Amino acid sequence: YGQSFSNLWKRFIGRAAMCNEGSNNYGELHCDRLEYNKEPNGWPYVLSVAFRLFGVSELAAFLTNNLVYALTIVTAFLIGYLLFASSRIGLFAALIYALMPECMIWCNTTAVEPSAALFPGLALFCCLLAIKTRETKSFFLLAVVAAFAIQFRPESIMFLSVTGVVILLWGRAELKRVEFYLLLSIFFILIIPHLVHLWAVKDIGWGSSGPKFSTDFFKGNIKANGLFYLKNVRFPVFFTLLFACGLLLGRIREEGERYSFFLKEKAVIILWFLLFWGIFIFFYAGSYNYGADVRFALLSALPIALIAGNGAEALNNLFSRRREVTAGTVVLSLLIVFSFLPFFPFVRSITQEAWGARADHRFAREMASVLPDDAVVLTHNPNMFLLWGKNAAQASLATEHASAFKRLFYRYKGGVYLHYNFWCNVPDKLQNSFCTNILERYDCNCVMSFKEQNYTYELYKVHMKN
Repeated sequence: YGQSFSNLWKRFIGRAAMCNEGSNNYGELHCDRLEYNKEPNGWPYVLSVAFRLFGVSELAAFLTNNLVYALTIVTAFLIGYLLFASSRIGLFAALIYALMPECMIWCNTTAVEPSAALFPGLALFCCLLAIKTRETKSFFLLAVVAAFAIQFRPESIMFLSVTGVVILLWGRAELKRVEFYLLLSIFFILIIPHLVHLWAVKDIGWGSSGPKFSTDFFKGNIKANGLFYLKNVRFPVFFTLLFACGLLLGRIREEGERYSFFLKEKAVIILWFLLFWGIFIFFYAGSYNYGADVRFALLSALPIALIAGNGAEALNNLFSRRREVTAGTVVLSLLIVFSFLPFFPFVRSITQEAWGARADHRFAREMASVLPDDAVVLTHNPNMFLLWGKNAAQASLATEHASAFKRLFYRYKGGVYLHYNFWCNVPDKLQNSFCTNILERYDCNCVMSFKEQNYTYELYKVHMKN
């Protein structure tokens, strides 16, 4: 009875976990072995909403990140408008963010970074709105959005310091209101599960046996991540120039003729930038030249766009103090667009980065099409096949739980299959052993075989030895 209740609980409560062994029965997913996911739950939850609305599919996940991209562009405008009291700064910032090449690329994947960039921006917008309106409902919205915004990546919680500084700079009067502390209490109640999660995974490995953060990584990372904005290869250097102008120049405030450097406003955005750009300088995998980790650049892209938008307006203000659209506005907008045009081939290209994993996914899709519905496939990534409606389990099951693996032959009448995949090819003895152990201990017949460069991808049907 206890086991039945446990399985029922797993089926009906949403869990951000990896399904290491599962089956699809008449459109319903059952997970027999769950592995706790060390990543925070924000992005899995957003995806779960998309899957509930439109069905479980890769297309739904891709379209969700496209929607995130669009919302981030709108958020850039809203923050620029409220923080700098200028619709033009908001429009410039939105245009610059929209044309950042890496933002375009990663918002067309299922990576967490686009949403990890969006929701802190939404939290800042809610904070500015609450201070502007001084309404309790606006502060309630801030408490809810901020509690959600910190749950996308482990370092997302640092953003609370940005909202805290905003309140100290412009909303000190709110600290005297009882409602403020009531809403602050609601915020802390909402983040308790996230704090418990961070504590629970604090000792889980993150892909390196050495230190995760160290000053030893500083020299290499700051060189790579600094030159990223200067080489004009993956990031338009004109945007960097506008960012520098935004830091150094002031402008006439729209509500009067007083010249201002907007020091407080810039301090808030620079703090946001330094936190989410600076943390990766000390991270072992924080270099933008380290594989696919350039996606970390998205976390500081929105503050860069906001300061650059302020820089564009400062330049525009040098030539005209009028509020309406001027020739300077048009010229700067065109320069921003034309500075991006050389990056079109880069955005469209599918480079050799992760070629082995991409080939694995492509060939696995073909293998899944020939698997019987009542068969199970052993692989290193069961979730890929589960998403496609097949039954799947970890390849390590045959090595670490031999008796449970043997029961699969009786449970699945369509047969037991081995997906010889990316992890069977890479130079990793442990991962390789999960594949070779099955091939050596059981009779295996090759059903399909593919080759990409020096990697082999195969589908085997596995039989018990006589």
